[in-house]
Amino acid sequence: MNSFTLEDSREIQDKLKANKATYDAFRLQEWQERKHMKQEDEKLRAIYLKESSKREENRMEDEAREIREAEMNEKWKKHMLENEIEKQQIIQQLTEAAVLRGSKKKSKKRVAKPKK
Repeated sequence: MNSFTLEDSREIQDKLKANKATYDAFRLQEWQERKHMKQEDEKLRAIYLKESSKREENRMEDEAREIREAEMNEKWKKHMLENEIEKQQIIQQLTEAAVLRGSKKKSKKRVAKPKK
């Protein structure tokens, strides 16, 4: 068979068991570290996703606000243009009315002026 004594075989077996226990403990520690790292990664992903969602929400709100502002500016420009057109029409009407009144007064003055 082999040249080991029973005591040597038991000693070798004890050393193998101790090595196996050390190996198993090391593997368990590695597994726990990997599990902990995975949990940290998942938390970071959740944080990044939340931050990304918040940035996207802010971007969308900014875009909506810019659109509303542009629409309000367009409405304001349209309102100002309509007011300007209306002012020009009123000025034109008043000018025409003044011209008509001026010509009526001149014609009345000629007719109404008695000769001496």
